[in-house]
Amino acid sequence: MKFGKIIFGIFVGILFLPLSSTCMMAAEPRNLIMETLDRGLTILKDPSLNVSEKIQERRQKYFKEISPIIDFEEMSKRALAQHWDKRSPEEKREFVELFTELLLNNYIEKIYHCSREEIVCLGEKLKNNSSKVKIKFITNKGKDIKVNFCLFYKQGKWKIYDMIVKRMSLIKHYRRQFDSILVKSSYEELFQKLKEKIAKQHHQQIKKLALNTYTHY
Repeated sequence: MKFGKIIFGIFVGILFLPLSSTCMMAAEPRNLIMETLDRGLTILKDPSLNVSEKIQERRQKYFKEISPIIDFEEMSKRALAQHWDKRSPEEKREFVELFTELLLNNYIEKIYHCSREEIVCLGEKLKNNSSKVKIKFITNKGKDIKVNFCLFYKQGKWKIYDMIVKRMSLIKHYRRQFDSILVKSSYEELFQKLKEKIAKQHHQQIKKLALNTYTHY
């Protein structure tokens, strides 16, 4: 679980840091990511939304900005792996909604710990209908962390379906967690565990806002 927290912290740091002038080369997947980060960060920095009664409004605005570039269904499918095909259409729909909520909760929870950092674009590799956008972000302690965003071209749009940091795929990390539960428990139990985790995350976010413990920009 400690590694999972590191993965989330890094992912969030990259998704919502201010843009660097280093990333100016014209490349559609890379530009798409960077422009979206900037809009999402603007919403999360809005002080008028940084109160407990506005948490749902902020979530909706934030999701509206970032969701077009992320294929949550593909991420859900890859994370559940061989267990995906065993699910009914309704179960798949419900799992995508739950997994999306889990990801969003972790981004919102971690973003406030990632201020005063810088993103640098190192380039990208394009091959057929896939792209890996290479990014380095620099922490306020001067530490460099390199990450690859994995995208594919689907139905006329570039979509993020995974990211790799320290040679570890975010989706593979989730897949291992889910597999470790499903070898001992039923899918229904996994689903319930995720619901309980999300409810706990939501409660913690509201509590922190009420206590005014979030970092303000």
